Amino acid sequence: MTEQITYLPGEEDPPKVLWNGITFYANMPRAVSDPRMIEQARANPFFHVGAFDPDKHSVKLRAQTKEPKTPEQYRAHAVAWLNKVESVADLDARWAREEVLRIQCGVGADDLDFLSHLFRPKRGELEKRDKIMS
Repeated sequence: MTEQITYLPGEEDPPKVLWNGITFYANMPRAVSDPRMIEQARANPFFHVGAFDPDKHSVKLRAQTKEPKTPEQYRAHAVAWLNKVESVADLDARWAREEVLRIQCGVGADDLDFLSHLFRPKRGELEKRDKIMS
């Protein structure tokens, strides 16, 4: 027996959750064949069991308006704004502006290394675009 299980987070809950070794993303049904897990999901208000209708069952995810507090949250925060940045000047200004925030979050060398692997290619892409536009 397989059932669709969909994670429906509360207002302050994360957009994904790991449960019994399965990662559930908000509003995205997963096929589950473990009968015990299916019954647990039926009794849990944060999960929907059965056919998923986005108009009836999906929850609106909260906006990420809170400042990050941990290195992991800062990494996610930085990736989000990096995907939206439009120029090298914007990227450099944002990075400089957030220096204190990185310190407050406890961002360490491993986090900076992770981010540099994302920032360098993005910066190169923006530099090319800036040259074409000028």
